[in-house]
Amino acid sequence: MGITEQILADHKARKGADGITWFQAEDMKRLGLSDGLFTIMQTVQHTLRLRKARQVVESHGCTDRWSVEDAH
Repeated sequence: MGITEQILADHKARKGADGITWFQAEDMKRLGLSDGLFTIMQTVQHTLRLRKARQVVESHGCTDRWSVEDAH
């Protein structure tokens, strides 16, 4: 399973009622992903854009976390 698929599966399992899941360095460790937090964010963001997916990646100015959000 690729990085984006792992993130999306975790997002699906953990997202709140607002359709948002926050990811921090601890989540990357839990998922067995060893790249940097924002390196993974960029990979997921790029892949989702290429797929024209219904999810978007946002950091909202945070430097220690980023989110996957269900776009409506």
